[in-house]
Amino acid sequence: MLGAYRVLVRPPGATRLIVSLLIGRIPIGIFSLAIVLLVRAETGSFAQAGATSAAWAIGAGVLAPIQGRLVDRFGQPAVLIPSTIANALAVIGVLLCARHGAPTWALAAFAFLGGAALPPLGACMRSVWARVFEHDTDARNTAYTFEGIVSEFFFIIGPIIVTVLIALSSTSMALIVAIALSLIGTLGFATGSLSREWRSETIERSAAGALGSPGMRTLMLAIVPTGISFGAIEVAMPAFAVAHGEKAEIAGILLSVMAVSSVLGGIWYGARTWSSPVVERFIVLHVVLAVGTLPLLLADSIPMMAVMIAIAGLALAPSAAAAYLLIDHVAPPGTTTEATTWMMTANVAGAAAGAALAGVIVEVADVRWALVLACAGPVVGAIVSIALRATLKPPAARPAVGATASRSSAGDS
Repeated sequence: MLGAYRVLVRPPGATRLIVSLLIGRIPIGIFSLAIVLLVRAETGSFAQAGATSAAWAIGAGVLAPIQGRLVDRFGQPAVLIPSTIANALAVIGVLLCARHGAPTWALAAFAFLGGAALPPLGACMRSVWARVFEHDTDARNTAYTFEGIVSEFFFIIGPIIVTVLIALSSTSMALIVAIALSLIGTLGFATGSLSREWRSETIERSAAGALGSPGMRTLMLAIVPTGISFGAIEVAMPAFAVAHGEKAEIAGILLSVMAVSSVLGGIWYGARTWSSPVVERFIVLHVVLAVGTLPLLLADSIPMMAVMIAIAGLALAPSAAAAYLLIDHVAPPGTTTEATTWMMTANVAGAAAGAALAGVIVEVADVRWALVLACAGPVVGAIVSIALRATLKPPAARPAVGATASRSSAGDS
């Protein structure tokens, strides 16, 4: 089954990009947790730690589409190299502010800048895959699934790396290691031949960019509720553990079970050859994801929840891969990277809203209702994708840059 992934290393220069991607994505699972632990350790305040973490997430979510649009316009190295340097300086700023007792606004400001400057390696890698495997849908499907598996894997091992580094040294060391890995991976990626040679299509772009496509707007409307679901799950799992007489930290094990399940589902999905149209596959997988979360409501113990959350995770990576493949189908030409970052932003925004809503629900009602919210998200997303299926089609082609001027000149003569 894993042999299907060999296609990814066949294009010249692909191995370098994959290795650089793996190095550069490790900090995904380190930065936010290490920042929370650092600020809490240095200031003694959970409020400051929470505000700093929120600022990081907001910066990453809000600025990602802007970075994506810049990549589409100016190329990958022109954005990746300044981004990783700015990210490193901002994280150092957080570290110094925490150590010297800076006010919350200063910590939040540097964290916002750090999140905003996170190098869009995942989006850039997907854009490269889209170009390299332009005429091979199966290979693109495998490539997008691989990228999703990488993200899940590093979310699993990131906290482990943080724990080990803190045990061996300190939270500061965890952040310094993350900075170093981000710099090495991003610079290695940006200077690779496939990244340097990649160019977005030279077309006339609308002011709306990727969201100028009705299909992209539908995709965002379907993805946000799913993000709400997983934001709610992150809050509901600690509450569920406490409600069943365990420590809140047990939630980490439950969430890791879900991530591992997603990885296994992704490996299976990416290794298969699919003949069904991507629109149909996206909708079916979204429905499977929705159905898979419903058993969470049946769990009445920690072991049962571990089983149910494993079921919920199986379709996560496959549905995400189908969504990224659908982007190639519905995004306006020349907006591939921006479109990918919009999907990431939709996930982040949904997760933030889901976490906030679930927190309130747990406080005023019961964890069971937070799980209802978690189950409702994918159901709403599936309904949206089915109801607006007609919009999930390629947008009208826009003229190439220079074509408008040429037509105008011809008309004047």
